Amino acid sequence: MNQRSSFLRKVVYGVLIAALLFPLSLLSAPATVDSPGGTLAQLRTEHRLSQANLGEIDPASETVKLATLGLRGVAAQFLWRNAMHYKKVEDWTNLTVALEQLAKLQPNFVTFWKFQSWNLSYNVSVEFDDYHDRYYWVRRGIQFLEQGLEYNRDTPALQWEHGWVLGQKIGRADEKVQYRRLFKADDEYHPEDRPPKDRDNWLVSKEAYLESVAAVDERGADLGKKSPSIFYSSAPKSQMNYAEAIEEEGLFDRGVSAWKLAGEEWREFGNVPIEHSTGKILVFNDEDYLAERIEELGEQLAGIVDGVEEQILEGLRDSLTDAQRAAYDKPATDRSEEEYELAYEAQSVLKITPAMIAKKVGEMSPENARRSKELAAELADKEQTLRYIRNYQDTTNYDYWALRCEFEQMKAAYTARSSIYRARRLFREEADIEGALGLYEEGFRQWAKVFEEYPALKDGDGTTGDDVMVYITEYNNVLEQLDEEIGDDFPLWEIIENFDAEQVFALQLRERNQRRLQSGMAPLPTPAGPTPAEPTTDEDGAPAEDQTSAQEEAEEAEDAGDGESPSAPEAEAASESEETDSDAS
Repeated sequence: MNQRSSFLRKVVYGVLIAALLFPLSLLSAPATVDSPGGTLAQLRTEHRLSQANLGEIDPASETVKLATLGLRGVAAQFLWRNAMHYKKVEDWTNLTVALEQLAKLQPNFVTFWKFQSWNLSYNVSVEFDDYHDRYYWVRRGIQFLEQGLEYNRDTPALQWEHGWVLGQKIGRADEKVQYRRLFKADDEYHPEDRPPKDRDNWLVSKEAYLESVAAVDERGADLGKKSPSIFYSSAPKSQMNYAEAIEEEGLFDRGVSAWKLAGEEWREFGNVPIEHSTGKILVFNDEDYLAERIEELGEQLAGIVDGVEEQILEGLRDSLTDAQRAAYDKPATDRSEEEYELAYEAQSVLKITPAMIAKKVGEMSPENARRSKELAAELADKEQTLRYIRNYQDTTNYDYWALRCEFEQMKAAYTARSSIYRARRLFREEADIEGALGLYEEGFRQWAKVFEEYPALKDGDGTTGDDVMVYITEYNNVLEQLDEEIGDDFPLWEIIENFDAEQVFALQLRERNQRRLQSGMAPLPTPAGPTPAEPTTDEDGAPAEDQTSAQEEAEEAEDAGDGESPSAPEAEAASESEETDSDAS
């Protein structure tokens, strides 16, 4: 009886297994040329999770993953540790082998490609003395990243990183002159159909950035955590860097054309809709329209009832303490440090919001209450949008670069840069001090014209003042060869005052001020102290909440320019890779 029951159970199990084969085949059948495959294959295709959707199919990679028998995470951790060890002991051959093995094991782990390509380009390259060897490892890191792009098509984070390393590592390194020359002549790296004029590292970087933008805008790839303003500004910024680089090499005619194209691309970037962290859509070039609309709405709201703002302000002033009122009424130049704080508190209290005006209008003229609320709501919304735009613009220094593209096309700027360039060559290569001084002085006269037409360049937000300070310091060094100093008639003393961060000219500035006093002229003014910024509030008078997101984007932009290697624990990377590859399979 027991033997018969056991036999019957086996028969039942066999029948059930056979019956399940049919639905399992419907679920897991692979896709072929003639068939979309089973349900799982169709879902992978629909959600772009198959390897064919992610990137190149590598039989060797698939074989390695199968050979680990479910221990891929352990194997990846072991190889990560080996790679770090080989780097530490400078065993570059075995490091390369370990990275190739990891590439087969973790082809869809994006962090692996970013970290190790950075490791090769930034950390391994500096271990060599000869710049040819350093360039070789910089290129190896770039090519390793490109290998990752073959496995991970339409991955904006990886494509953006590709553009970053091409531009910043080759174009900003201490050896940038040598790197740029080697890169242009590198037949092994460049495709055969790339013309010589397009072999500039900044143009190749721009091409990589545009590919990442196309992946998002045209093919629907996810931008991830990357700041949209930084992401979309990278391609036109590469064009600007190209223009700047070729002018440093003396190609000023091409530089003017490059700046013109950069200006056009920067304006196009200003028209790109960018999503704020709150979900609001921002367009940088809407700034002027919004400012005009805000002024118009403010006049309409305040004009509903005459004197409404004065009444609100009077009530707010009554709420100030005597100390706050006295500090606020005192001229800024006469305030003590404590009075600055009190004045700032008073300024915060006296801030009139659209909601306050609408409420007061409703009390004074109930028949206009609804209209005032509608105007106040629109005004508050426009003010918030404008504030968001300006915060996001700050992360890319939008206004400065728009101005830079404009003034770099001026004849005065062209003459200024070419004169300084020739002065440098005369002094360094021919030791012609008199000739160099004449060209420097001509260059500074032209720079004075540029600053006169674009006074905003005298602010510290951009880099132009710092660039000109480098030229002024060089000019001063040439004068020292003749035991002379910069004269009182020098046209760029204001630039020295604003941008001499290292106080190189502090003594000369003091002596010049003394001479001005002795001749009956007023000394040049010095800042009396910081004036508290006007607090930004939302429509209800509460502090605005958009500062954090803008600050985070600024930090991201700053981190992107940092030359340090990212730190990623090997064990965490290995475990993350297991999860990532599982999702992709």
